[in-house]
Amino acid sequence: MKKITCESCPIRDTSCIADLSPDKLEEFRSFSLSAVYKPRQVLFHEGTSASGLYVLCHGAVKLYQSGRFGRDHILAVAGPGEVLGELPLEPSAPYSASAEALVESQVCYLPRERLVRFIELHPMTGVRLIAALSDSLIAARHKVRDMVLKPAETRLAELLVSLTSNGTTNGGSVCQVTLAYSRRDIAEMIGVSTETAIRLLARLKSKGVIATHGRELTVTDIDKLRRFASVPF
Repeated sequence: MKKITCESCPIRDTSCIADLSPDKLEEFRSFSLSAVYKPRQVLFHEGTSASGLYVLCHGAVKLYQSGRFGRDHILAVAGPGEVLGELPLEPSAPYSASAEALVESQVCYLPRERLVRFIELHPMTGVRLIAALSDSLIAARHKVRDMVLKPAETRLAELLVSLTSNGTTNGGSVCQVTLAYSRRDIAEMIGVSTETAIRLLARLKSKGVIATHGRELTVTDIDKLRRFASVPF
């Protein structure tokens, strides 16, 4: 994977560096560290010192916590432009979750000390970082609400509907999607066991809503899938 630059970043206008002039982007790079992560490579671990923030430039990263029996619970799947991690006032405070690349991803790391200095020079970048973290908090609260109030069938249908936004429409209500996630990932995202996720996918398949071949998933009836996102199937 070839690294993208800040100047050519497709999500720059909506990111934390949107207000930086071209001559300030080089300054931003000097305060940050950019790296490419392979699938399944961990960015940071739950419980380790929260030493800085991460900005996802390209790819997809899952945020998860590990249960007492070794089962992972996916809290969110971050996309380009999202800010990962926390920055507590207490420097020794730990990250509350782990982060792992789902696909090849480019990430910009902002160490605490450098980030504080950069925000002092460019306050609007700090405002945008707060906005991005606020969006993550809102999404987390919505997910908690959904886990409490919505059945697993509805949560799965909603997840698949969201995946169709990145799929290829073949006409009508058919959409083909290549999953970046395993069945286990899907199970963790909707808060069920892998066996339950497989069973629910099979039910959707039997109802003619989806068809699968390996990691290729075809939504054969998007309208029906959207209805299932409101009413359990």
